[in-house]
Amino acid sequence: MFSGINPRDILDVLLVAAAIYQGYLLVSGTRAVNVLRGVLIFAAFWLASSLLQLSALNYLLGRAGTVGLFALVVVFQPELRAALERLGRPRNRGAGRGSAALQELSRAAERMAERKTGALIALERRTPLGEYARSGVMLDAVLSAPFLEALFARNAPLHDGGVIVQGDRVVAAACLFPLQASDGTYRRYGTRHRAALGLSELTDAVVLVVSEERGSIRLALAGRLGPELTVGELRDRLRELIYEDDL
Repeated sequence: MFSGINPRDILDVLLVAAAIYQGYLLVSGTRAVNVLRGVLIFAAFWLASSLLQLSALNYLLGRAGTVGLFALVVVFQPELRAALERLGRPRNRGAGRGSAALQELSRAAERMAERKTGALIALERRTPLGEYARSGVMLDAVLSAPFLEALFARNAPLHDGGVIVQGDRVVAAACLFPLQASDGTYRRYGTRHRAALGLSELTDAVVLVVSEERGSIRLALAGRLGPELTVGELRDRLRELIYEDDL
């Protein structure tokens, strides 16, 4: 029954399946994954129109597909660049530094919470945050607890806005994050929390928020605000979400 199967064909199928799976992993958790679902639905309609020989509809879908392909390349240029960068990134890149960055970030959050110093820190994951970094002041400094505390100190020049962290580097400060609408579940929260929710809704970033009123520490992820965290819980959660590949 299987005598006619060529081992080369099996290898070909396995490689294609692996490529599709790796491609999905690259876009999973980013805004591109929703577009990918839309593309698959569009392709299904296009295939159906071809099988049913609907000439006019097939012509329109073919034209739209050609234009849409170029549009996707332009719109998702940052995601494509990030995906290619991830493919070429060594697995041990930054090894040993994630633990130090995690300790510094947790220590800064603890001290700011004790002093009720408001803070807004976005931790970049797969989705590039360059467009939001450019809205603030570019820094590219080593992440440390004293440095973060100084940035968010009352009356400091860069106190307002958010900080963007990439690995063990503070990329920018005083950045503008998109606000989530105040008429939803989190309408009772202030601007800082709404900014955290807004950014986490549009990207896969993990956004750390320290409340200026209550001194609480919370994380925003995928448009949702997590529960209040102790320093130990914060450290464990960040290790799981951000630094697990570096530890």
